[in-house]
Amino acid sequence: MSRLPVAPRPFRDELLSSWLARVACRYGLSAEELAGHFNAGQTPSLPLPIDDCAPAADRTGEWAAACGVDPDRLRRLSLNQRYPRRPRPWYASQGPEWAPSLGSPPVCAACFDDDHAAGRDAYLRAHWQLAELCVCPRHGRLFHDRCTCCHQPLSLGFRMRAGYARPVCNHCEGALTERGGEGGRSPDSALVGVALVLQERITVGVDRDDHDRERYERAFATLWAPLDDPAAARPALALWLGAAGWRCPYDASHAVGAEAPLGRLPIRWRFITLLALDDVFGIEPRKDGTLSELAARLSRRAAPRHRQIPSRSPPIQAQQRSSAEYERLARQILAHPAWIAAEVLPRRKQERLRARLIDAALSVEAAL
Repeated sequence: MSRLPVAPRPFRDELLSSWLARVACRYGLSAEELAGHFNAGQTPSLPLPIDDCAPAADRTGEWAAACGVDPDRLRRLSLNQRYPRRPRPWYASQGPEWAPSLGSPPVCAACFDDDHAAGRDAYLRAHWQLAELCVCPRHGRLFHDRCTCCHQPLSLGFRMRAGYARPVCNHCEGALTERGGEGGRSPDSALVGVALVLQERITVGVDRDDHDRERYERAFATLWAPLDDPAAARPALALWLGAAGWRCPYDASHAVGAEAPLGRLPIRWRFITLLALDDVFGIEPRKDGTLSELAARLSRRAAPRHRQIPSRSPPIQAQQRSSAEYERLARQILAHPAWIAAEVLPRRKQERLRARLIDAALSVEAAL
């Protein structure tokens, strides 16, 4: 691809995908679409994911050449260059599984307002991708992981407004700004102060000391371990919340039982988890292995990460069944009263019920 006529320079603390998005919006493209155009020999050009953590050197070289930027300057934007000791799970992710592209991180809308006031492009700060951050260190406000206009999960894009790149929601095209948005409903300032201290301590521990990182990992894994049973719908954190009958909300459920749950959590649940860490394990988990009474109670009730349930009977050898037998079992499950009643249930609950009915039917067949 030939040299682009207009390409802004990256900011020192900017994410690589943010810089590409600012370049792309000047041509009516997304960052992924522009990366596809850069990819030599690909016809037709398709959107390419952008790995903010460890981008391929040949790709950053292509982008640098097309935009007239020093390749080393682009390489220094990668998270691996900024945080060489930090494992991937300690960055924010967008769902239950890790993807090569980190996607839109939680953002500080007040920082975007600062960019506007300074007369420059808005941009995504690299430290917004750190899993432990939920409060802006500069403004002391909770990050946003939902649009302040339509309240959909954040999907960030850039559009040219009065000659500058401005962040907008890809769902509703609303501008992301702190003025008049959800940012006015912040938690108590004392709690925000606790979170600010905690996230700073965690950042230092994760990036500089393997032992400190392991202690934080164990503490967070305990808080989000399934309660008593690996298949439970509640994490051990529920005991700290003290709400009878509480169940984990859907948008945080994929963090239950995860080895590194913090980066998977929505911002408000990340904030609550930091407060629980301070109350249960202290601002720095103990190095000598001793636990407070509350921490010991939660640890006892948390299911082991890799618990194996002993079998009470010898393993059943898999049997080959004919198509007719499987068809009969399927009709039996479809006619079951529980499955008929499940028509009104959400899809996830239907799938769980179907799995239980299948297991029950196969167990009965094996016992005959």
